[in-house]
Amino acid sequence: MTTESRLAARGLGWATGERWVLLDAEIDLRAGELALITGGNGAGKSTLLELLAGVRAPGRGTVLLDGRDLRTLAADEVAQRVVLLGHRPGLWLDLGARENVALFCALAGVDATRQSVEGWLDAVAIRPSDRSRPVRGFSRGMAQRVAWARVLACGADVWLLDEPSTGLDVNGIAGLRQHLAAARRRGVAIAVATHDPALEEFADRRLEVDHGRVQQVAP
Repeated sequence: MTTESRLAARGLGWATGERWVLLDAEIDLRAGELALITGGNGAGKSTLLELLAGVRAPGRGTVLLDGRDLRTLAADEVAQRVVLLGHRPGLWLDLGARENVALFCALAGVDATRQSVEGWLDAVAIRPSDRSRPVRGFSRGMAQRVAWARVLACGADVWLLDEPSTGLDVNGIAGLRQHLAAARRRGVAIAVATHDPALEEFADRRLEVDHGRVQQVAP
């Protein structure tokens, strides 16, 4: 694990109305590191991840990707380098699992063949017989698996994950842990917002969001 920041926040803040949801956040995510983000409901964990991904524009401060201001980078470069798995799967409900992954790759500028799409769906254990039917009929766990296939497909070197184990059964959680471990070995920088204590053993450190502030908690 390198000591250099892959993704960093400097003085990051975001407000709704006159209330600061996050204020002066300082974060460094390093290659090969997994940082656990904890905090109560409504503390601002999801907002923090969206700011780090460039989905929300900060009210103050800066997000840096390899030292470069995220706002100065082309959208396709950010999409290929940083992937956000939100609290909801964010799928196109009338498309099948195969079409969802392929379309996601196309929008992110990622080359994807039919064979590679099938491989990513294999990796998250979506049965071939389910890959063409609309995901609208999927269970929450199956939809989460398809969302995970998109994370694997984009080849990003920063993963921002919001409650990634939502809806997953025992086998799905075991697969999630394997994907996290493999990504860290490849040097992916990972931030996981979660209430799931089973993921704590993977964390190099823990960041707690409390009343708009982000502070590091001793392991």
